[in-house]
Amino acid sequence: MKNRYYLLPLVLILFTGTITSGQISVSNRLEYQLGNIPDSGQPAHYNLYNQMNLDYRYNNFSAGLRTESFAVTNDDQRYNQIAQKYIKFQNNHFQIRLGNFFDILGRGLLLRTYEIPGVTFEDIGTRQHYGFFKDIEGVSAGYTGDFFQAKLLYGKPLDLTRPPTNDRDLRRPNLLQAGEINFSLGDFITPGLLYLRQDYQNEITEFGGFNLGGNGVSGSQYYVEYVQDLDDANDHFRLGTESRHAFYSSVSFSYNRISIIAEYKDYHEFTLNFNDPPQLVREHSYILLNRSTHSVEPQDERGFQLESLINLNGLNTLTLNYARATNEFGSFKRTFQEYHADINYYLNDYSLIRPFINWSEDPIIDVYERMTAGITLEHDFLSIWSLAVDIQAQKFDRNYRFNQEQNHTTKNGYLGLSFTRAPNLAGGLAFELTNDPVENNTLNPLQNDIYKSWLGFSLNYQINQNHSTALFYGKRRGGNACTGGICYQVQPFEGLEFRLNSLF
Repeated sequence: MKNRYYLLPLVLILFTGTITSGQISVSNRLEYQLGNIPDSGQPAHYNLYNQMNLDYRYNNFSAGLRTESFAVTNDDQRYNQIAQKYIKFQNNHFQIRLGNFFDILGRGLLLRTYEIPGVTFEDIGTRQHYGFFKDIEGVSAGYTGDFFQAKLLYGKPLDLTRPPTNDRDLRRPNLLQAGEINFSLGDFITPGLLYLRQDYQNEITEFGGFNLGGNGVSGSQYYVEYVQDLDDANDHFRLGTESRHAFYSSVSFSYNRISIIAEYKDYHEFTLNFNDPPQLVREHSYILLNRSTHSVEPQDERGFQLESLINLNGLNTLTLNYARATNEFGSFKRTFQEYHADINYYLNDYSLIRPFINWSEDPIIDVYERMTAGITLEHDFLSIWSLAVDIQAQKFDRNYRFNQEQNHTTKNGYLGLSFTRAPNLAGGLAFELTNDPVENNTLNPLQNDIYKSWLGFSLNYQINQNHSTALFYGKRRGGNACTGGICYQVQPFEGLEFRLNSLF
């Protein structure tokens, strides 16, 4: 009976599609790997991940289904599942959705679900691959009018860290009831109220708060949001360490060629399984900086970010950024800092140069005096060809407070060469080098004169409008990666990887 319930949306789609002029679309993502963890000494093994999305639309009605499957050398890690299903009705003012959905309250202090398109999540323990999304299974309803917007939701959010072979109760342990209403009182002020009720193993916790945003003078904008635990024992409307809360604010404005944004955060005891508050740390496209991104700690973190974008002339820009965050757990207090500057400068109609320099330290992970610099050169020629060279270097000290004999200096290097041929071909190589004893497993005994390298080749080809392929061969370094404000761990890999994206 349970399997029949999961197949209901598919039956509705196929049945309805035969009697109406609705539109059916199918997309599929297939990924194949043959390899293993670099230098593991283990033989290569294969895995095959496939995700199919089936969607049906007719007037104001839509429905959909997502299936996922994973095949691997180890039979214990294989699975086939219906990962998502939904039925939705929407017109100019109302929307209701039954099944799986994504939603956010405010800026994500209380609730944020998401999907990282085209990225596959790999569980560290089981090495299972599955879709990189955190959704809610239940029902949501919304109204959008001229004077206010409202939403209500009821359901269980997904715990992304639990692989598909876990029981549903482990993957979706929380039951949420939540809502938000925002009023439009003109361009200068749009107040709102937020509420969320969490039921975890019959333990009820209620959260509430408000937000306020709008447009100011001379094109400026502002936003403020505060949420807290509504328990009577909790100090209300307090910042710092006296209450369980999350606070975020931002203001931005432009003057002539200069745009400035300032943000502030104050989080305490707000690590929830279903929220994702703003990080207030710049997300870099440069690979060494992206891997070094500070991870926000909603359990206790206060800080701010300042960023300025300066238009030098035409498309040439200078970006300046400063971020600071303090974490305090009892007597443990650490402060993260980052200074960043980069330039996007066109030498002529065909050549672009992008140098950057960055200094940071992140004591919560024992990293100090981290200096990173690099330059990217891009050149277009013959109207359809483009070449790029990306060079980056990084150096930092890792100091252990209680084990100082293992203090060491680490150096990282990156070289990327890439080409594109419009409109359907791209490829390149990436080479990385490090003497990091943590990465090289030479911390005990300490040896930081041993270097480890990764070399990988990639080739992407757009077969036609509906089909594209991507091929990788070589070694890929693991570590932290951030996309769309979401940070996660990428597992290292050595071998062959092939991807095929299709749309029907």
